[in-house]
Amino acid sequence: MHNNLTYQINGCIFKVYNQLRNFWKEKVYETALKLELQNQGLRVEIQKWFEVFYFEEQVGLYCLDILVEDTVIIELKAAPEVLPLHKAQLISYLKGYNKPVGILANFGGKLLYHQTFPNNLAQKTPLTDTFDFNKVQLAEKEEIKELLFIANRILITLGAGYFPQVYRRAFYYELEMAGISFEVIKDVKAMYHNQVLDAKKIYFFRMGTLLLSVVTVQEFKPLTLSRFSHYIKYLKCKKGLIINFNAVHLDYRYFD
Repeated sequence: MHNNLTYQINGCIFKVYNQLRNFWKEKVYETALKLELQNQGLRVEIQKWFEVFYFEEQVGLYCLDILVEDTVIIELKAAPEVLPLHKAQLISYLKGYNKPVGILANFGGKLLYHQTFPNNLAQKTPLTDTFDFNKVQLAEKEEIKELLFIANRILITLGAGYFPQVYRRAFYYELEMAGISFEVIKDVKAMYHNQVLDAKKIYFFRMGTLLLSVVTVQEFKPLTLSRFSHYIKYLKCKKGLIINFNAVHLDYRYFD
């Protein structure tokens, strides 16, 4: 249905790559592609903001790289290679913003990569649900069972690629709907000899003695996990659960 439009856009992508090749930052390709698309007489919107909904709940805002003719989402990358996560992000945006087609273009690899993704209406969620609680290898997994199912439902429903606050608000909504008692911790103070030395903004959920953190990181690095383990102790909790939503399957670490 939109073959002519996507063919024209892909032609613009090739023109940009042939001129600039593969050693610039993502913003350079975004600006160049905008200029080429406009030169072709196409209506282009850069950094277009949309509301993000989790079921009927508005959980945040997100902006797209490029939207052409209010129809085609273009997700740009300048990465060494295209990862499954990059494809999952575009599919998430197609579902979230109800656009019929998207194009993923990566200018940073050895060769130009571009792929067109139709919004498959038969696919009700952006990601395939592969979570199997029976395979969780934790001695205390029953204590966090409901939280893991909530996290998986959020990931499968929204998909990957949004800001962390989107997933936090979705988690807040889920916890309220489930009737789970919790509090939100939004700041922490550096105390020494009863003096406040400094303070910093954070966002954790505390449920009894369990501290829950929602993040969007490329991967769990040792320093990230080390800091969270110290937050658990500093905030006088006994256990912790950190969940990464920048993934194509449920990614978490449990501290006891």
